[in-house]
Parts: sequence; structure tokens; C-alpha cells
Amino acid sequence: MFKIEYIIPVVMSYHLLFLELVKYKKEEVSKNIIHMINSIIFILSHTYNNEMIYITNVTIGFYIYDLIYLTRLILKSSNSLKHHASYIIHHILAIKVLYSSLYNPHIASTWKGYNILEISNIMLYVSYHIHKEHKSNNNVLYIADFIELIWYSYYRIIDLSFFLYGIRNQIYEQTFAIYVSVVIIYLMGVVWSYKLVIVNIKNYRSYMSTSSQIDK
Repeated sequence: MFKIEYIIPVVMSYHLLFLELVKYKKEEVSKNIIHMINSIIFILSHTYNNEMIYITNVTIGFYIYDLIYLTRLILKSSNSLKHHASYIIHHILAIKVLYSSLYNPHIASTWKGYNILEISNIMLYVSYHIHKEHKSNNNVLYIADFIELIWYSYYRIIDLSFFLYGIRNQIYEQTFAIYVSVVIIYLMGVVWSYKLVIVNIKNYRSYMSTSSQIDK
């Protein structure tokens, strides 16, 4: 069940962790680390079947924390709304799905599906960190982008598609809002995979162009 009393401690815990991390890393890198920590907590908990009701509440609290953070950024600069809009939509949908799952007989399926999403995100966080910490090493960036494409696309398109097909009857039983939320989250993965394809094509062309100039 949803525990409102968990939310404030979770939000404050992530905020305090963020304040500690920014002492050593840039703000965007610190936020990325927090996202990765949250993903790892859920993945490990799901893998070892540890207090999933509690972890679901913690994950909802994390998204609420991140929505507050994004709202603060938008209030500081309205120009950032366009950049953060997709993340806000994603977080709201995730909260809706996770909250509803706590009162759903198919909660185990939601956990498994959400676990696939979190696993897919791991390389996003790793690649982002590499881009921020190793900007000058193009070869490392290209490799990170390629691994990110393969990893993310496999879990978000192939693995998730098979999973959703396997529980299609459960999905049809859900409310229209949940059904639409699942579709939107899936399409977000497809769109991001497409963007990663474009990035890797550009990287390949840049690499070949640089190699040609060296050969000359």
C-alpha cells in the first residue's frame, strides 16, 4: 500500500545526498549519480525480492523529489521547460503506474516491467557520466554511445516488447489511464532509441572523416 509517511523522509534523503555529492561533482553529474543509485536500489531489491512494497514507495518518493528539483529549475529559467518537459511527463506517468500497482492484483508484473525499464536506464547514466567526465576523448565517447544504443534498445524495445506481449491480457484489464501510460512510456523508449541511432550515425561519420584526414 502507498505510505504517505515515507515520502518526506525519502525526498529529504535524496536531497541531502545531492547536497553531499555537489561538494565533489558538478550539479548535473551529481543528479545523474542519484538517478543511477535509485535504479540500482530497485534492481537489487527486485532481484533479491527485498521489501518491494517499501521500495515501490521509495521509488515514488524519488520521482516526487526529482519533480520538485525540475520545477525549481523551470522557475529559475522558463527556457528550461522545453528541455525538461519529457522528464516531467515521464515522472508523472511513472508515479501513476507505480501508485496504481500498489492496489493492483498484478503488482508482480508491474515490478518486473519496471525492473526492465530500470535496467535499460543503467547505460544511459553511465554514458552521461562519461560524456561529462571525459569530454575530450572522442573514441571513449563513441564507444559509450554505441554500447548505450545496444543496451538501451535491447531492453526497451526487444525485451520490453516480449514482456508486454506476455502480459497483454493483464494490461487490457487496467484502466484507460494506465493503458495509455504504458503505451506512452513504451513509445518514449522507441523515440529515445531512434535518437541514439542518429547519434551513433553521426559518430561513425565523424570517426571516418577524422580517420580519412589522418591517412592523408
